[in-house]
Amino acid sequence: MMQAILVEPGTAGPQLVLRERAVPVPGPRDVRILVHAASVNRADLAQRSGTHEPAVLGSPPPVVGLDAAGEVVEIGSDVTSLRVGDRVMTIVGGGLSEHIVVDAGLPIPIPDGWSYAEGAAAVLGLLTEHNALRTHGRLQPGETVLVHAAASSVGLQCVQLAKYLGAGLVIGTTRSEGMTPLIRSVGADQVIVVGDDGFADQVLALTDGHGADVIVDHVGGPYLADNIRSAAIAGRIIGVGRLGGSEGTLDLEMLAYKRLALHGVTFRTRSTQDKIDLVAALRADVDLGSPVLRPLIDRIMPWTEADAAQTLMRTNSSLGKIVLAVGDAAAENSNTGNSH
Repeated sequence: MMQAILVEPGTAGPQLVLRERAVPVPGPRDVRILVHAASVNRADLAQRSGTHEPAVLGSPPPVVGLDAAGEVVEIGSDVTSLRVGDRVMTIVGGGLSEHIVVDAGLPIPIPDGWSYAEGAAAVLGLLTEHNALRTHGRLQPGETVLVHAAASSVGLQCVQLAKYLGAGLVIGTTRSEGMTPLIRSVGADQVIVVGDDGFADQVLALTDGHGADVIVDHVGGPYLADNIRSAAIAGRIIGVGRLGGSEGTLDLEMLAYKRLALHGVTFRTRSTQDKIDLVAALRADVDLGSPVLRPLIDRIMPWTEADAAQTLMRTNSSLGKIVLAVGDAAAENSNTGNSH
């Protein structure tokens, strides 16, 4: 048997509980990973509330988490790409579990010198932001990138990755002036503090009227109208998050005039093969060991404090990723200090 953290109904709403479950068995194309760390993600809050995935009558409570990092301990009979003992990071539904089983095409080797916590902190954000910037955003060297909520953990990763991929000008937005030094420290050339008057005029001023070629939006609906104004001719707007809500005003005339592309990004509706293709695209395009891509970790907490970690995420006060040390690793690697 093993332990995992599940979402279960409670008198005060959905609760996180530690439960015993059977150790999963890998199929011929799978690997089993002993998990050392998993990160806390905004979508975990939606999963906990029951809005992130449809509830199926009679289905068991879901295990929390969208990623994990650990050591390969068992491989399926058809697997040749991985070996027992490999240190890997992966996206997975239910990462807060002592053991996980995933298709062998999903794990990514953890770069030399990185900890398991850094692997857990990096993997989901890198895959998400690479898919946004390169696949949907079609980012080319020298283009201007606008990143909203740039001080969030995924926003910081997006800034890092945009600079790595050769963006000419990277502009980050934040609603807190105090976050400006942090956003600049990971590679942003300019930072806009968004007030009641929006951000479009400032983007156009910073680009001499050209606008942003690629806009990666982690805020959502409230920024849609200004995104359209801020975009360059033939610009690409990629909606990743909805921190501010899911509905906004779309000027279809301006959308047509500028010949804009509007894309949405999520992993929830992707097949396993789709996710394997995303992993392959990232690994082919990016040297994950590059120092500029090393993730920022706000703190590492034991997985038994998952509820407190989610509460901390709700406050939007963390600077970088919150990581949970899982299982036996919790006693060895957890701390409550800032790690970046």
